[in-house]
Amino acid sequence: MGLTIHFKLFAPAGTDSASAREFVRALRRRAQGFKRRGRVDAVLPIGDDRKSLRWAEDYKCVPHPWKPGCQSGIEIPAEEGFIFPIEVGEDCEPLWLGLCRYPKTVLMGGRRYRTGLPGWRFQRFSKTQYASLHGWAHFRRCHTAIIDLLAGARRLGLTVEINDEGDYWPGRGLAALRRNLDEMNGAIAAAAGVMKDWNEEVGGAPVQAPILAHPQFEPLEAVGEARGYASRLRKVLR
Repeated sequence: MGLTIHFKLFAPAGTDSASAREFVRALRRRAQGFKRRGRVDAVLPIGDDRKSLRWAEDYKCVPHPWKPGCQSGIEIPAEEGFIFPIEVGEDCEPLWLGLCRYPKTVLMGGRRYRTGLPGWRFQRFSKTQYASLHGWAHFRRCHTAIIDLLAGARRLGLTVEINDEGDYWPGRGLAALRRNLDEMNGAIAAAAGVMKDWNEEVGGAPVQAPILAHPQFEPLEAVGEARGYASRLRKVLR
């Protein structure tokens, strides 16, 4: 739970392994420029081994092999790829960028399913919500850096799709971003407060949630209370 940027990258049709590597090297050079300008904290090396490519696994939902009416997820490992992480800022999830090639089919329950993942591509997400534990300016720096890195990949010849839960993209509206951040922080703080009180009443384990460390936790909790988030959760717990 929390504001997250989801994205997909696609290389042009006909891209081969050598070209994909060059695209990723160009992406990394752009990221290093962001590092030099203080917009991200660190840019790590490109990886193409199994350990690195576990971060590139995709998923497909298919009918469950023995539970009618249910869905099951199949992991789709990359057959080949080049990816690297960017440490954007404290308490912001790392941003992984790259390009990978996936199998045409995967096996589950004795049946093969088409993956529907042609060409060189990459999709992931980065949750920026908890960068706000260090203030609006830090959060804004992290969130906007990710958007600018992704949007700038188009100039390299990649197709980019961005789904920004903070509504900063595509209009780059800081007012909308701040409004959505405050709304989500209030909702999370109210929920954490209710769970903390409830666990204390029933003798449960202490609640662990990043929002509890927010320097404005109590005002945020009050906002969430006023907007009804806490009361709805209390009804569920009764």
